[in-house]
Amino acid sequence: MNIIITESQHQTFLLETISTYLRRRMSMDVMKGEMDAIIEYHIFPCEFKNAGDFVAEACDMMTYGYLEDINVSAEDTDSFYYHMVDLFGDYLVNHYNKKCSKKLRTESVRKIIITESQFEQIIPNSVRRRLSEISDVLYEMLNNTDIGEEAEEYPEDDYVDYVIEILLPEVISEIDWSDVAEYEEIFKKLVGDKIRKFWKEQNENSLNESEYEGIDRESIYEIMDDIVDLTYGGFNITEKEDYVTIYRKGHIMSDNSKIVHRNKWGMLWLTDMYFVKTLTNYFSFDTRKEREDLVKDYLRDRYGVNVREIEDVSKYVNY
Repeated sequence: MNIIITESQHQTFLLETISTYLRRRMSMDVMKGEMDAIIEYHIFPCEFKNAGDFVAEACDMMTYGYLEDINVSAEDTDSFYYHMVDLFGDYLVNHYNKKCSKKLRTESVRKIIITESQFEQIIPNSVRRRLSEISDVLYEMLNNTDIGEEAEEYPEDDYVDYVIEILLPEVISEIDWSDVAEYEEIFKKLVGDKIRKFWKEQNENSLNESEYEGIDRESIYEIMDDIVDLTYGGFNITEKEDYVTIYRKGHIMSDNSKIVHRNKWGMLWLTDMYFVKTLTNYFSFDTRKEREDLVKDYLRDRYGVNVREIEDVSKYVNY
């Protein structure tokens, strides 16, 4: 069922649902600049299945970034989100269509957002606000607990279910258990592919250390690509005046999402002290230098980031 209202009624309704305090902070020029920054640097439209998903993610990131340091109610947060959809929806759809013409869908964003069937597909804000936490907890589970080691003991689908059953209460402790099944399906959409990748890496014979001897460099890089996707969701790389910073992909670029930073002299400083170990964890090395040299080659060949030296974190991380 579609909700049918006039354009003027729609605008009035959305504005009236936002508190006066919040409306006073809403500068169109500032918000337009922030939205442009989000779609230029933080998310990539063609990674989304359709324009509606892209709009929902962009507006949710906008809402989170704009209200992060403001103490507002959940009602105000939701109202602000829907107002962002209304303000920028068509603009974002045009951006999506321009960048991703092969995936063009002709339906309007407003129809995508307010039909009941598609409302059910939108990830709840209670989950969206925890995306970074979910990724971090999942990484720890898979790489630093027995849960990761148990991947070889389960069929692929069973392992996904097993991990999500443990992950869900770790990050959403206040969940109403009558909603567990629904939340499990949401988590499968969010992290199911990452868990499957991890399962395959643990179960494929090609990932045994003994088989890396003589393997060609491109194959090694492809494995490292998968590790980057699994661990960080990919890289966002910025460069300014010979300084390079690598962030987690799909996150607002801040200290919380920063992975590494290379200064103008070629020194790579690690915000994530496990960065080198993570990228090379499936390979066997005789020395720490060999491990670091592989990471330097990978960053140079894959991303054009030249590194002369990597910060020594051996006193904190056991290679």
